[in-house]
Amino acid sequence: MNQTLLECARAAGRILLDHYGKATGIRLKENQAQVVTDTDLAAERCIVERIRARFPDHSILAEETGYARRASEFTWVIDPLDGTSNFAAGLPWFGVQIAVFKNAVPILAVMYLPLEDALYFSEQGQGVFRNDTRVQVTAETDLRNLLCNFGLDASHSAKRTRQGVEMLFRVVQGVRNVRATNSLVDFCYVLDGRLGGCVNLNAKIWDIAPVCLMLPEAGGRVTDINGDELRFEFAAEGFDRSYTLLGASQTLHPQLLKLLKQAK
Repeated sequence: MNQTLLECARAAGRILLDHYGKATGIRLKENQAQVVTDTDLAAERCIVERIRARFPDHSILAEETGYARRASEFTWVIDPLDGTSNFAAGLPWFGVQIAVFKNAVPILAVMYLPLEDALYFSEQGQGVFRNDTRVQVTAETDLRNLLCNFGLDASHSAKRTRQGVEMLFRVVQGVRNVRATNSLVDFCYVLDGRLGGCVNLNAKIWDIAPVCLMLPEAGGRVTDINGDELRFEFAAEGFDRSYTLLGASQTLHPQLLKLLKQAK
């Protein structure tokens, strides 16, 4: 499965590069903050066809085409173009995300940034590699010396927006500064130590499945913003569930969690 996973990521990445800067067929999904392009669909089709050719009995959960359940204990979770809004706007923060679950536990994951040709890969118990180099979260112990990611999406809920802004305010007070691409790029930079941590207030399973394996493998910890462990269920009614995520090193995670809990 490892080789297929890597081939899928690179093949989909080539499709993204071929269409970058000339995205067509841009459509809204649920709201103005969620878009899909023809490139999403082409990349997803490329990945699914490769998986089906080699593992026809495996289940597949893909962001754009949904859940194809099989009897196997393995499920592939696919985000063929993470950062679609960035991609459609001609911004460079996008990539491919795929995770393989055994039952409800992620065992393989890849995040690929095609513009950098940076492929982050992890197998359960084997660490995280950026191309051929093993990476780990930052060894810095003071958040005030670090940039941190904070992802805040547009929302129709005024209450949710106010809560997010209050959390952002608290985080800004405790770190050097904040950065956000609202894509897998943020997660990748936490994995290799360039960012001190990541906060995401609204994610689907395909947005965070890879980082939930990778961050612990890189020496970090990942939970929801309340500090509770993230758990996934492969049932159709659960795929619309929104998750929150807090990720950082073992030392920095409790510091970020404390800041978030100070928000009203």
